Amino acid sequence: MPSSITTGHLKTVRPLRLLVRTLTIVATLIPVWWLVACRLLRAALRASPARLSPLDERAAQRLREACERLGVIFVKLGQLLGVRADFLPPPYVAQLARLQDSVTPVPFRVVKPALEREFGMPLHLAFEAFEETPLATASIGQVHRARYAGREVVVKFLRPDTRELLALDLRVLRFWARLGRRIDPRRQWDLIDDILDAIEAGFFEEADFAAEREHAERLREQLAGMPGVYVPYTVPARCTPNVLTLEFCSGVRIANVEQIRAWGLDGDALLNRLVELYARMMLLDGYYHADPHPGNFLVQPDGTLVLLDFGLVRELSEPTRRTLYTAARAALSGDIGRVVECLYASGMLPPDAPRAEAERFVVAFARLSVAFNQDTRGRVTALEDLLRGYPNLKFVIPPDLLYAFRLVQMLEGVASNFRPGWNVVADGGQGLAAAFTAFLLDGPPEGSASPFDRFVDTLRLGFGTAARTLVDRLGILVRVLAR
Repeated sequence: MPSSITTGHLKTVRPLRLLVRTLTIVATLIPVWWLVACRLLRAALRASPARLSPLDERAAQRLREACERLGVIFVKLGQLLGVRADFLPPPYVAQLARLQDSVTPVPFRVVKPALEREFGMPLHLAFEAFEETPLATASIGQVHRARYAGREVVVKFLRPDTRELLALDLRVLRFWARLGRRIDPRRQWDLIDDILDAIEAGFFEEADFAAEREHAERLREQLAGMPGVYVPYTVPARCTPNVLTLEFCSGVRIANVEQIRAWGLDGDALLNRLVELYARMMLLDGYYHADPHPGNFLVQPDGTLVLLDFGLVRELSEPTRRTLYTAARAALSGDIGRVVECLYASGMLPPDAPRAEAERFVVAFARLSVAFNQDTRGRVTALEDLLRGYPNLKFVIPPDLLYAFRLVQMLEGVASNFRPGWNVVADGGQGLAAAFTAFLLDGPPEGSASPFDRFVDTLRLGFGTAARTLVDRLGILVRVLAR
């Protein structure tokens, strides 16, 4: 974690300020609680949906506005809830989803002196031109367009006082959790602590603009040879721990399907390139952009895919990639014993898991008849039924592999803008096959894999069918076990 964002902020919060912030949060949320209480009361009295709907709409709007006013942690919580259509009614999902796109901007009268302090010079000397209206706003940062050394750039900076506000809100929310634990210790208050820990850790990572600059530069170098994919360059002279300046790239968001189609671009080809991009990053390099939501991809008129926002990256460890490589070759050659060895080596099966049962599971897993065009729920159900027959196999998913496969769901969310129900394996098989072929040819060396063996493995892919089967079944297995 960056030293500039430390728990030192937490220790310096004065009790009076803590009390004032607590009262501010309560006062801001009271109107929301009141509307929700009225809605629940009317529902208990069996009011018609027509009478409940206006209350839901008003409460959802008030909740979104409250999150924006209260700042970073509440915006993050709102963003997390905004993707839980299985948990919240549609009006709340619709309102909170707006927090993904933008929040209330910081006024330019605040932006200008903050940037001048960062650069140690007047803003008109730091940049030849600087647009006062932001291009984008988020919970922790804001982006403005500018011109530097004759080049169009974007300037992303940390919103003023964000670290201090985060420290204050963490103290308040952790105090509430401790109070709740004393009042009702039977409830799962540890879960609240885990959520706050995750938000704090995520903030540390996203707010480290020096690290984000390194991520951008590494990914730019890593992806330089991939056609149709572009990563903007950084401007080191205008980067600080709180400011990141990058090349300005034109284009439309990948969710702007109407404009993309108006340019005559093939949506399926674009999505297959996106799938290949992520498969290559994870399998070949083990270093990948870990925040694939629609706002982080631009599409240019010639079909080039531009990658944005490098605050969150993850690494797939070399041992995990080597195990995946070995398992892939073993599966393609029908070596059941070797596949089972990989399950143990990866940690997916504990050492005391019965080997004979593991081998029977792998055979049944390989024979599992799961059509590519079946929806995800159907594939999950089929595998759940299979797993019930092997109660002694206690699968565990390594964290880096679990996170990697969660990306599949995020990519499918991006693709759903083009076609609802789009499936990475069923519809993105071409991109998977391209990445998987490169993985077999150039992936982590297994020791015994000669160039000829790798060539034979590539032929076994059968134009991608085997690769699609392998990735599909592994992905479904991870989804089931992640539950």
